[in-house]
Amino acid sequence: MGKICKSCGHYYSGEYCDKCGYGKPAKVAESVKKYRKAARKKPLRMQTEEDKKLYAKWAKEEKQGQVQKRTDPKAKVHFLIVVVIAALIVLGFALYKSGAVFSNTKEEVIQQYFTAISQGDYDKFVKCFPKEIKRDYDDDRQASGLSKEEYMKALYQEFTDTYGAGYSITVKFGDMTPLSPDDYDMTAYKEQHGSAPKLSEVCEVVTNIEFRGTKGSQQSKLFIYVGRSGGYWHIFGMDEDMGSINADGSPNEGEIPPVVENEDTIK
Repeated sequence: MGKICKSCGHYYSGEYCDKCGYGKPAKVAESVKKYRKAARKKPLRMQTEEDKKLYAKWAKEEKQGQVQKRTDPKAKVHFLIVVVIAALIVLGFALYKSGAVFSNTKEEVIQQYFTAISQGDYDKFVKCFPKEIKRDYDDDRQASGLSKEEYMKALYQEFTDTYGAGYSITVKFGDMTPLSPDDYDMTAYKEQHGSAPKLSEVCEVVTNIEFRGTKGSQQSKLFIYVGRSGGYWHIFGMDEDMGSINADGSPNEGEIPPVVENEDTIK
């Protein structure tokens, strides 16, 4: 049997009016609020004692509802979850910046450097250097109009010509001498690149390199200078030990000094 809606006068057969929604829990609550708001507009002089008691009851119920909403356990849990997530994000960023996570080692950055040369990998190559040197390489490559692969090929074509295509590079690490970041002079670096990173650690790494290919092979002893900035090790410079000079004027490389651990051949 149909019922007449007390709100709009429409006939309906369900639990609530399908025209205006009267009878829905949310609608009932909304209607009650509107009714109470209108009733409270009754002038004070016209309010009976029953009206005053009723209004006071309504005020008490509404206040209790607000307190319950503020102290809702679920709301507290949601708030705590948001706080924990935000704290984890801040902590993760701080660890990332400090290099406590996703960092590298002195040996890794040097290995990456020679691997990038051997593979002609430009992106891997420039990541071995601080941002100022990387920027200079990027500017030079763009000015040349070469692709990354073409640029690396042109940059190290001499190695291919000397040792043959597909040459390998063997890296052996020798002494690693820590240097004082305060005493490591970055003046020339800053003059050349416009700015210089703040270094937390600096190290001189003796690195013995052997190039070997179809056209020949050669050994070199390098002094590679690496610095740690922002949690990451980068290459700042290197010098080659040319050794003494033979009677015919050729360099005498002599014996390669003893090395420790980490011997890798890069192809």
